[in-house]
This record gives sequence, C-alpha cells and structure tokens, in this order.
Amino acid sequence: DQRRVHGVYPRSAQLRRNTDIVGSMEPYVRVTVDNEVKNSQRASGQNPQWRSGEYIAFNYRGNEDWITFEVYDYDVGSADDLVGGGCFDAEILASVKRVSQWIPLWHRGQQIGDLYVDLEFVPASGYGGQGYGQQGYGQQGYGQQGYGQQGYGQQGYGQQYGSQSPYGYR
Repeated sequence: DQRRVHGVYPRSAQLRRNTDIVGSMEPYVRVTVDNEVKNSQRASGQNPQWRSGEYIAFNYRGNEDWITFEVYDYDVGSADDLVGGGCFDAEILASVKRVSQWIPLWHRGQQIGDLYVDLEFVPASGYGGQGYGQQGYGQQGYGQQGYGQQGYGQQGYGQQYGSQSPYGYR
C-alpha cells in the first residue's frame, strides 16, 4: 500500500494561560491537516498529559503545508475556550518520517505555553495495531463550534526550521 498517513500523538503540555475562573481546565488538542480536523481526548489541568496510546491519523494527500495544533479548554454549557495554537511544517515530517517536538503555543501575540507531540509519517497499513497506538480517538467532536482563525501569534512558526506559517503561529 503506497498511501501514507500523518500520525499525531499528543503527549503533554505546559500551559501558562488558564481559561477557567473556577475549577480545573480540561484541555484537548484540535489537530488540523489540510482541511481535516480531529480532536484528542480531554486531559486535565495546566500541565495535561494525554494517554500514551492516543493516536490521531490523517491521510496524506501530498498537498499539506502545515499541521496545526490548537489547545482548547472544554466547557460545559458554553463554547470551549481557545487556550492557544501553533503549527509544524508537514514537509519536514515527510522528509524525516518521525519527530518528537515541543510546539510553541501562542495566543494574541503572546507565547502561552508549549505542546509536546510525537509525529509520524507511516504507510497506511502500518498504523493501528502495530505499535503506533490506537485508531479512533479524537472523533468525539469536542469544541466543533467553528471559531475560525482567532488572532494567535503575530510571528510565524518555523524559527527552528526557517519557514513561515500562514496561520500566524510561531
């Protein structure tokens, strides 16, 4: 099978922006590749850790420029709050096949934390039950209200790789 997938494993985050006035945040990661959007499971607190087996798969079409990460705080009875966002150059992943990376998260021009992710570029037949984690997580639709692009960072991501993100993340 010549098809390949982007495999995204959210691991942990260090968040300096707390969007809950009362109680503890319930952050989840929204990952966008091309126009495909999927969400992780929820975790808790400002230093969340996601299950080690959580795996979010995206079919690779060959035209993806960026893998975008947005951390949201799940809220009951109101719209989920954007904590911050960042992105990773998908072309780099296609060339190196596997990366473990801290992604800087930005909100309104301020870095508000970091998200640690493992990223893979694997044959489509090689994910799922072969040590790449479990399929199917992130399908629950948390926070699918469609907020659009809200002013994140003013600089572009790519300081490490020298590329400019179209999303305004750094």
